[in-house]
Amino acid sequence: MPSESNLRSNSAGDDSKNRFYIVGIGPGSRSLRTFAAEEAVRNADYVVGHRLYLDLIRDLLDGKKVIPSSMGKEVDRVKAAVELLEEGSVALVSGGDPNVYGMAGLGLEMAPRPAEVEVVPGVTSFTAAASLAGLSFRETVAAVSLSDLLTPWRDIEDRLRLSAEFEMPVALYNPRSKRRDWQLIRALDLCGNRKVLVAKDVGREEQELFWTSSRELIEDEALREKIDMTTLVILCGKGAFCGAAGSEAMMNVVGIGPGDRRHLTHEAESILKSSARIFGAQRYLEQISDLSLAEKVNHAGPCPERMAARFREATALAETSQKASILTGGDPSIFSSGWRIMEQAQAALPAVPVHISPGVSAFSSVAARAGAPLVNDFALLSEPGDPARVALLAAAGYAVVAYNVKGHEIASLLRDIDPARPCVLARDVARTGEEMMILTAEDLVAANPGGFRFTLLVASANSCIKDGRIITKRGYQTKYSY
Repeated sequence: MPSESNLRSNSAGDDSKNRFYIVGIGPGSRSLRTFAAEEAVRNADYVVGHRLYLDLIRDLLDGKKVIPSSMGKEVDRVKAAVELLEEGSVALVSGGDPNVYGMAGLGLEMAPRPAEVEVVPGVTSFTAAASLAGLSFRETVAAVSLSDLLTPWRDIEDRLRLSAEFEMPVALYNPRSKRRDWQLIRALDLCGNRKVLVAKDVGREEQELFWTSSRELIEDEALREKIDMTTLVILCGKGAFCGAAGSEAMMNVVGIGPGDRRHLTHEAESILKSSARIFGAQRYLEQISDLSLAEKVNHAGPCPERMAARFREATALAETSQKASILTGGDPSIFSSGWRIMEQAQAALPAVPVHISPGVSAFSSVAARAGAPLVNDFALLSEPGDPARVALLAAAGYAVVAYNVKGHEIASLLRDIDPARPCVLARDVARTGEEMMILTAEDLVAANPGGFRFTLLVASANSCIKDGRIITKRGYQTKYSY
């Protein structure tokens, strides 16, 4: 299979001084920042961003020419970044991950040479919130913004209805503001009564997480008053495992990102360096082999047996006040086996405290390498499943990401997708041997790829392929002239 992204990554590593980085700095705290994000900011001559996000990376800005802006000035922000490319390299800062309601779409849309833009993925806010609360998505999850500033409400409502029909867990972004207070109630009503995680100011000093239910939120106005634009409301659904995680523990489940060591967070590195023993698949252990002198253990056998063995040995260490780490690729909350550790920890008597350390998700890394394919609402599937479901989600405007796809399944999965819809087929992203195809649905079917263990990404509606990258419009063109 052609490896277009490998060619692109080589060009991104040239000596050009006029580099354009679109950088995800994570949800807030330095501990959840990646080394790749910090490297991109340090390599830039100019740093452009919302004042809130610039405040969160003050420690990186010494000697930089900083151009701050306020909310609602996204187009001006990107214009400034693009104009500054004439003078040197520029980092356009985005909170969380640039592809999750971030700056990747607009940045690539306005960039003069999209192929030369480097999108740096970050820990997304909803996966960080889920990890901190012990919530895992085992089958599927959707992300929907309730802001109708750029997306018509009827489209948002159609997507919510569809996710409710499929019983999908849903992460609601931008749930409530002073001028928009009815959309949250409508969304909760559409999705039915569910267990709900409310996560406010994730990764920041004011962080607050609590569990409630849809019914309680609808009926309790005082509870809803706690929710604002910096809050995530995550509705549990089919396949969601609702556990409990602690802020510190001797037993740790650590998300190490998609493959490139630079995607580790500061927190993950600190935990691994202080661990007495590290458990995980051999490819994960090799990824961090020189990071820690701790003994590294790879168990064999079926997944439930491997996880049970890791839990037993980690528990024995914790009982002697020695720290143990259990590795997951990507982020522990997204389709990992980390929930099995949480399940065993909660079943133990007394319960064993576990800390979950978030990581850059595999879907974020694929999206970043492809450009900006999912900056609008999106749905994640652990397996492709029924092709009709993929087609319905895509028709509703969702970007759709399916893990564990086999090459021979592509034709059926894309049969009812708009033939012109941009798609990505990727494997081993950010690892040695990375493979990636960026084609329309029609051309990807015609390519007849073989193999297995792919990630298939069907881009958001309003997407196109330009200069080998996927560019998605978020709707700014309906409000601004640019």
